[in-house]
Amino acid sequence: MKRQDQIRKEILMQLYALRPIAVSAARIQRDARKADYDYSVEEVERECAFLADTGLIVSGGSTATTEKLYRIHALGVTHYEQNLAK
Repeated sequence: MKRQDQIRKEILMQLYALRPIAVSAARIQRDARKADYDYSVEEVERECAFLADTGLIVSGGSTATTEKLYRIHALGVTHYEQNLAK
């Protein structure tokens, strides 16, 4: 599995577990680091943008901050359950 695919899987797994809460790429990276992954915030942001473009996650912001937040979309839940949850 390519590194980008591993990062995408980790993002979907985290967002699936937190649904419907939206979190930042920095939070995703921090939680991945706790699980001994060495992903950078930039890599996570790039793969979040890719997943948002495919419709699996939704990006948005908070009225209190300019940081972009991500949450899993219904399509992402279905994709995770059918393809990644094993």
